Amino acid sequence: MHLGRARRFPVGLATLLFAASCGTPAWADGPTAARSAFPDRRFDAVTAADAGLAGAGLATDGHASLYANPALALESPALFRISGLLSQPHRDDLRASTTDYQDGSGFAALGEVGARGRVKGLGVAAYFAQPHYEHQETRFVGVDPGTGQVTGDPFPRRNNFTSATRYAGIGLAGRLANGLVIGVGGEAVFLKERYVSTPQVPAGVPADSFLVDRKGSAIGGAVGLAYTARGLVTIGASYHRAGGVRYDDGGSDDAPAFALVGVRVGRTAGSSGYAGARFLGARDVDLAEPTGTPQTAASRAEYAAGYAYLDPAGTWSFRIGGGMSPRPQAGAIKLSRFGVAVGAGSDGARVSLAFAHTGELRQGGRSSSRNLIAATVEVSR
Repeated sequence: MHLGRARRFPVGLATLLFAASCGTPAWADGPTAARSAFPDRRFDAVTAADAGLAGAGLATDGHASLYANPALALESPALFRISGLLSQPHRDDLRASTTDYQDGSGFAALGEVGARGRVKGLGVAAYFAQPHYEHQETRFVGVDPGTGQVTGDPFPRRNNFTSATRYAGIGLAGRLANGLVIGVGGEAVFLKERYVSTPQVPAGVPADSFLVDRKGSAIGGAVGLAYTARGLVTIGASYHRAGGVRYDDGGSDDAPAFALVGVRVGRTAGSSGYAGARFLGARDVDLAEPTGTPQTAASRAEYAAGYAYLDPAGTWSFRIGGGMSPRPQAGAIKLSRFGVAVGAGSDGARVSLAFAHTGELRQGGRSSSRNLIAATVEVSR
């Protein structure tokens, strides 16, 4: 791992005079401003079904991500799945508070690849999923366009930021005599925090390039439950927990523990209603930055509801949902979600597409958002 200042430019008189005239010295805040509410991790959609239901079906929908509830390995048909994501972030808070702002968009990422089936009456699933992935590329000058005051560097910076939480695991599920399905799994959790901030200035201007690159892995596990009453109401829940990561230079990171709960009302085909919740535990992180300090992300709760219709002939499907997450330790809404998905195919193969929108309030009451397109291909038997 490498962390620190990559280069230092000589001091330039012109920039010093500019900073002094604004009453604020120049400092390299590009990395801090570019990162998305670090160290808070916002788990997002992995499959098109996740996106369409805004997460309401994670604990009970057989087309939800394979990592979500290991008990669903026995409640759903055998299949192979691959899903991809296309993300378009909008940092409206930075756009409103800086000048010369440019925002990159159209970042592709793997959502999930995995399979599940049945072996001797047990449900088996193996997967690699990426429920948390943020990537941003920005360029801006730290001057408030409304007041002309220096809010950061009085010169442009190019910033690249990536934050990810990835799960690779295998799960087993079995049914008890009373119909309750219990699933357990082992997981490897891969954490990543990386940002690069490069000043766009000529020689002679005081500015630093910053690079922070942290990668680590931890071992954890999951347990899940699912129960269907009278073929109409399905209740599901799961809990995931993993160890922490300790870096050689004293830094540390945590894979957040999380729980999923939900209920589904409806039969295999036709209309179904969903309600669900996701609870993310607190996360402590210290990236051992030269000017940084250890930080803690408070625990977060998110609630969602959705509706789905599956054609009785199995040729097409429709999902729509919405959700919200209150500001941690406060009553105001901080994050909201909306999603819609359609699918088409047959019993042997299905393709689904979804659009999801996430909006949130940031510091100063300014909003930002992200649009996500999710595509999923499933081959089943």
